Amino acid sequence: MRDAFIGVHSEAARRPVSWSEIERAVLLRIARGEYVPGQRIPTCEALAAEFGANKNTVNKAYRSLAKRGYLLTRAGFGTFVSRRPVRMDLDDALDSVKGLLALAVQEAKLSGLGPEQFCKFVDEVVAQGYGRTGPRVGFVECNRQDATTLSRDLQRAISHPIEPLLIDNVLADPRRFLDDYDILAVNITHLSPLESALGALAGKEGRAQIVGMHIPIDSDSLVRVARLRAGTRVGIVCDLKQTLTSLKGMVDGYNPALVVDGCLSRERTAVHRLLASSDVLLVTPSAAGRMRIVEPQIPVVTLAFRLDGRSVEQLSALVARSTPVACDIESSPRRVAARSR
Repeated sequence: MRDAFIGVHSEAARRPVSWSEIERAVLLRIARGEYVPGQRIPTCEALAAEFGANKNTVNKAYRSLAKRGYLLTRAGFGTFVSRRPVRMDLDDALDSVKGLLALAVQEAKLSGLGPEQFCKFVDEVVAQGYGRTGPRVGFVECNRQDATTLSRDLQRAISHPIEPLLIDNVLADPRRFLDDYDILAVNITHLSPLESALGALAGKEGRAQIVGMHIPIDSDSLVRVARLRAGTRVGIVCDLKQTLTSLKGMVDGYNPALVVDGCLSRERTAVHRLLASSDVLLVTPSAAGRMRIVEPQIPVVTLAFRLDGRSVEQLSALVARSTPVACDIESSPRRVAARSR
């Protein structure tokens, strides 16, 4: 049955991720507020699994950032974002920013953005970062890869800056996120637990509006599942229990003749068992990195997720209603309220 999934191949091997690329990625997360001062960041092993890199490569990036004052390592406790990063020399700072911009330009070109589109996008990001008017919007997901990818897609769709946020960080300090953001868009899979956890804080005047976003599996992925031969043993690997339950139901609904099993990506023993007993493996984007590490010998299909058009339209309309035509930054109601607290 190992040839049951015709035309699907394992992902091509990627070039190794360099320590400087990981360093830049961590800096971007600090700049966006994904890693906040005092927060413990992922271990070298965890970040290596996320990027598909060697843990020594991540360790080198961490050491460089610690030397520059951005991180602080405490033996036996982990690595933390420094509360007071050292002041960088202006020339060094400009070199660092130039490197980040060069990386952004490369990604923009690979994504098909033209110079005018990219400049417009940069202007919007600068406007947000330097405090110009307009709602601050965050997109909440359970894992960093989906949060980053989907927030980027959403940003392109509505032409407004969207910041990727992790649900664990929001739940750890809900008051800060509800105060700092005007709109929190969240995958509807996580909407109920998020609203329950935020409780009485949500919906009050001056707090962020919480918007549910429908993010279904891409139709091409569903067609692949529907075309599998009867009796094909399908293994599903993802990061969250509720996602696993949902995917099992989806696969059974589109092709009841399949034999479906699954496990979470962090369950190493279960993953190896699943690889030995399956003909085809379905993985979520966030779990794909760990699957590359174990080097499966069966076809691997990475399920793609796409933003629902109606959800995008609703968020776009809300952003438009929340954007004042003209307003002095210092006199905007939210900033005045923030200063008075």
